Amino acid sequence: MTMEPPVFASTTIGGASPRGTIPTDDRFLCGWRVASALPLPDLLPWSGGDGPADLRIEVGPVPERLTDAVFDQPLLQIAADGTCRFQVPGVAAYLIDADARRVVVEPAMAPDAPDIRVFLYGTVLGLLCYRRGLVPLHASCVRIGDGAVAMAGASGMGKSTLAAALLRRGCPVLSDDVTVIDLACPGGPRVLPAFPRLKLWGDAMARMGFAIDGLERSRPELEKFHLPVETAFSRQSVPLRAVFHLTVGPAYEAGTTRRLAGPEAAAGIGRDLYRNGMMVRLGQSKRLLSAAVALTGVPDGIWTLTHPHDAGCLDRSVAAILERMAA
Repeated sequence: MTMEPPVFASTTIGGASPRGTIPTDDRFLCGWRVASALPLPDLLPWSGGDGPADLRIEVGPVPERLTDAVFDQPLLQIAADGTCRFQVPGVAAYLIDADARRVVVEPAMAPDAPDIRVFLYGTVLGLLCYRRGLVPLHASCVRIGDGAVAMAGASGMGKSTLAAALLRRGCPVLSDDVTVIDLACPGGPRVLPAFPRLKLWGDAMARMGFAIDGLERSRPELEKFHLPVETAFSRQSVPLRAVFHLTVGPAYEAGTTRRLAGPEAAAGIGRDLYRNGMMVRLGQSKRLLSAAVALTGVPDGIWTLTHPHDAGCLDRSVAAILERMAA
């Protein structure tokens, strides 16, 4: 599927409050209107009303040091007011302002390189969420019925592949790898839709019958591709119904589920929070705990799901999720 190329305008950044010309080709992310000087082809164009952007992404110089850093490591610096500097050597440096309304990106490669977006939609998005009072789960998410179901777990557990398999069963995609949750909504936690694409390894795509030709690689050196799912993307926020924490195990246990409750459920959610160490460094340890406890109350529960990567196990995991949600 081919997307129209984004429209660019020049951006000049300088001074403490840099301003520039923002492209009119605004994009949709988590319900935000994102005005970006970087190409963001894997996000949908903004189709909401007029008004100021909720998030501005600008291109320009990022300082080497934050002057009043309270956390200072080679990749991440955090200032006393919450301003963050994040850097991936050879890719880009990112500056997130204290209000989480503006990100300045200093690329170390071509601005349209997918590598820059990988970290923008990952660690940078996580920092934005924590600064805005939202909760990011390390999870892919689909809609089943009238609610959202998140598949959470560490990198390499098969979250995106499981979401793709559920997509083939008619479940629209809400997000991939990072699932953003708003705990302040009336009626309980809601998932804010993010990415209309899935990042899938080439061998997984071949097994599921997805064509690779013409797809963008996640990073040039990886056999991992961006699969657009615009026509099967759920653009509306929906209530979070359940979380399945993916665990390893033998093939004969594939699809085995166990419901978690109380402190065990809260501990599982705590492990699934995206880059949860950043929350601690931002001085929000108490909110980390309260967010984990709040998410244990989702109506259809917190579960473990044994999800091996052996042949045939994917279908059993899909069946287990659909069976639990039907029940």
